[in-house]
Amino acid sequence: KVETKLAKQNAMYAVKGTESDNNYKSAMRDMLSTPPIAGLDDNDSPSSSSTPSDDTISVIQAQTEVEPIPANESWELSNEQAELKNSQSISADRTYILRFDGGSRGNPGIAGSGMVLYDSEDGSEVWSGCQYLGDNLTNNEAEYAGLITGLQCARSLGVENIVAQGDSKLILQQVEGKWQVKAAHLRQYYDEAISLSKEFASFQTCHIERARNARADELANEAMDTKENRGFDIQ
Repeated sequence: KVETKLAKQNAMYAVKGTESDNNYKSAMRDMLSTPPIAGLDDNDSPSSSSTPSDDTISVIQAQTEVEPIPANESWELSNEQAELKNSQSISADRTYILRFDGGSRGNPGIAGSGMVLYDSEDGSEVWSGCQYLGDNLTNNEAEYAGLITGLQCARSLGVENIVAQGDSKLILQQVEGKWQVKAAHLRQYYDEAISLSKEFASFQTCHIERARNARADELANEAMDTKENRGFDIQ
């Protein structure tokens, strides 16, 4: 087992990975390209910062020719999850793609997040997880939780280079230092995300359209439906 400690929750995470589905490996052209940006999520309106923060993160540029992962609603993750021991399935030299999403039914309401880790070279799904967050969180809190848990699990698996992709413009613009964090209840999430980003040798972000984030959205809904965590253990 690969274990790590999430400081904010003071909990141990034992990360479980999934074996790659050979039928799911395909070219991923334009995965890292920046698509048109959609509208904002729920209720936390941003305010542009006139002076960029010291924590500004550059948005990744489209330099790698890769295909977007197909949004196949009928595709399901295998129930068998193999433990990634000693990070043997992770290469420190590779870049991995973390796609995250979060949702709240009621806003605030029942909330969950979903996280998927992909190998950027062959498009295989390396790990995935979902997290039930409770019954009184906002959509933006759930989005941040997805990013934070995804980064924590990726780091504990041994990932050194990562690109965080999500469909929440608000969260990514705040992490990049382009928008201020006005909502007090989001500040602790922002601080944790920035702290985690500094643990990677390379950390970059990229906004993607909702349609390209269907797998993470599926996992977030699974968490809200089952009210359970999957893909990691809290010990």
